[in-house]
Amino acid sequence: MDLLSLEKWTSIDDCSIINYFSEFYDELLILKTCNRFEIYIVPKKDPSEVINSLFLKYGKARILYDMDAVRHIIEVSSGMDSMIPGEHDIQRQVKEALNSSIKNNISGKILNYVFMNALNISKIIRSETKIGNGITSIPQAAVMILNENMKSGNVGLIGTGKVAHSVLKYLSDGDEHYQITVFGRNMEKLGNIKNEYHVMINHIENIFSEISEFDAIISAITVQEPILRGKDFVSKKPSLIIDLGNPRNIENLNDRKYIDLEYIKSYVERNIIKRKDEMIKADKIIDEKILRIENKILSMEIEEIIQRLFERANKIKEEEIKKSIKILGEDSREMLEIYGNSLIKKIYSNLINNLKSRAKNLTEEEIELIKGLLGE
Repeated sequence: MDLLSLEKWTSIDDCSIINYFSEFYDELLILKTCNRFEIYIVPKKDPSEVINSLFLKYGKARILYDMDAVRHIIEVSSGMDSMIPGEHDIQRQVKEALNSSIKNNISGKILNYVFMNALNISKIIRSETKIGNGITSIPQAAVMILNENMKSGNVGLIGTGKVAHSVLKYLSDGDEHYQITVFGRNMEKLGNIKNEYHVMINHIENIFSEISEFDAIISAITVQEPILRGKDFVSKKPSLIIDLGNPRNIENLNDRKYIDLEYIKSYVERNIIKRKDEMIKADKIIDEKILRIENKILSMEIEEIIQRLFERANKIKEEEIKKSIKILGEDSREMLEIYGNSLIKKIYSNLINNLKSRAKNLTEEEIELIKGLLGE
């Protein structure tokens, strides 16, 4: 997915995504970060129709199925699939996405199991490899780029959220000497930032009149349209713009150095080379863990088939008991219940035992075939 398509996808709110797939999913989870938008689905019927319509509207995106998707979320949680390998913040974002889906009752036992295991494996990978060494976050890379371009000067930071806090942390950890002013809308948040980082603060409305006072601007807010455009820059300052927003916070200007997420991606590529051996170690850890996850998911799918099979059988039983009671009377209910339960058990006993015993050896295609035969 290119940056333009990513900007379009991230403009969709979660409720709209849920509505798009409402007829097609048993479980759903949305993972959205500053440079990532992913939808995880356990479908109840083929969602190709809605996916194709979304592709036409928002741009093509990659689709992963079954264990490829499971492996992907493990790699994401571990920071292996991040713009900056080893990124720590993605672990928190994956956990928040899981908690949100549980809270909204849109995920279920399969996605919950997969995501909790992905988070656990990511902890193992981070403890047993050095994948988290070096540059580990976009804010860290942004500050390193700032340091390379100037060791001192006035820096304006737009934003009071988590990314802005990370930028301030890395700025305060360095030896460079910057005069920092943080711009935001919420004066309470600005006050807290002032006390924590000992910086100057200002309301975001004043950025337009004061922008020429800064040597560099770093922006880290969520907006649908750029907050600063070419017409807002009336002097050569600021000479450096670092835009961490997606969609972009600041219009790309050709007369000064402009850093966006794509630039940062290329900037850290050389850092990736140093972690190749650690990535290989991480892949081996995933290989060891993923087979157990696959077997468990297959087992859960078989359990779901069995549950639905019994639900359907019990529904038919209750309907037939109602008909029989009209003829035999209410006193016959207990005997009919016993007889009905016994009949269901005898009919399905061999089928269920065979399904359970062979669950580990069934492929996804075979499970889908069973669902089809049973009308799932």
